[in-house]
Amino acid sequence: METKSGLKILAVLLGGTLVLTGCSIGSSSSSKEKTPITIGVLAPLTGGSAADGAAMKQGAELAVKEINADGGVAGYTFDVKAIDTQDLKADLVAAGAQSFISDSKVKLVVTAYASADNFEIDAFAKANMPYMVAANSDQTRDIIKKDPTKYPTIWSLAPDYAPFGTELPKVIEKWNTEGKLKLGDKSAFIITSDNPFSVGISNGLRKTLIARGWKIVGDQTVPYGTVNDWGSILSKVRKANPDLIINTDYIPSNEATFMRQFRANPTNSLIFLQYGPAIPEFLTLTKNDSNGVLYNLLGDPITSAKYQLAQDEIKKVRDAFGADVSLVSIQTYEMVKMYAAALKKIGDPDKKLEIGKEIGSMTWPSAAGSLVFDQSTHLVKSGDDFVPLQFLQIRDGKRIQLLPEKYSTGAFVLPDWFK
Repeated sequence: METKSGLKILAVLLGGTLVLTGCSIGSSSSSKEKTPITIGVLAPLTGGSAADGAAMKQGAELAVKEINADGGVAGYTFDVKAIDTQDLKADLVAAGAQSFISDSKVKLVVTAYASADNFEIDAFAKANMPYMVAANSDQTRDIIKKDPTKYPTIWSLAPDYAPFGTELPKVIEKWNTEGKLKLGDKSAFIITSDNPFSVGISNGLRKTLIARGWKIVGDQTVPYGTVNDWGSILSKVRKANPDLIINTDYIPSNEATFMRQFRANPTNSLIFLQYGPAIPEFLTLTKNDSNGVLYNLLGDPITSAKYQLAQDEIKKVRDAFGADVSLVSIQTYEMVKMYAAALKKIGDPDKKLEIGKEIGSMTWPSAAGSLVFDQSTHLVKSGDDFVPLQFLQIRDGKRIQLLPEKYSTGAFVLPDWFK
């Protein structure tokens, strides 16, 4: 161990130049290793949405792996800590949020969705914790729009869901005009899961359908959670024989069960399912029973081969986990990357307000389109120049991109259950 006097003598002996090789002097603040930053993931790791929860965690982990491999950001490396919300249970969400807030190592929390109504936003905002979410945009908007200045660290990768409630009838009517299908009496049967996401979309579709001259020949609500038997509702569907069946229960296993039971005795009806068909689990559960199903996406990666940025990110996830890609894994991957870019500019992870504001000012080229945040709602903007509404159809176990046209990989065809 060198003393100060010893170093002085060494310097004199070397002609006044101090040369130190392979040794260190104390543990000054400049050489001290910085504590890794923990990225919190609040997600349903068990329960009906466990596949989504696992994918959210994987997306964050992949981003962290890449960032650390590049040497970290501003001298910091990252790690990931996940907390389970099970089936979006409010008490578990609240406890998980408080656990992250109380952990001084956690500097960012991400999720595609953690609760049914995003109530946890207020707790994170009060703690100045950067929190990025990608679902329940109606609820996010309603919380933030009252006073956006109270939520500088809260940002949503989901745009306003209004197009979910307005565009489907227009698209179907266009196909009818083009001769791709033949509508009968413009009748629709609506099935809704009792949760804010599903209810909001069903309400919007119901309003639009009625305004455009459609008849609602059935309107059923099922409790949120696992649904194993759709028999009583399907008997009403078969009696009504509608042109269009809408089911906004977004849990993949529920929608898969619905399709298997529907296919046992189908009607000549188009079937539109909300979100579930986008999850790899859905195709595994349904196999050929999902051929012809329609669904749409808003705020999810553009999976078309015509959009290279999304293809590159999807390949990264597929290569990392050796399985089909869940859309929510891309969302949490990009959230962590956006945070890293903000930290690189701000430099200090404890400057949470500054980092939050930096995230909100970004124009970020993402797998879902160009992310630009609406400052009045903290949602990303929708539209062909921002985040487009995508329409897809499942055929032969593959997802065919129908709209927007610039990303189209195929045209709509009648489902194979039509007689």
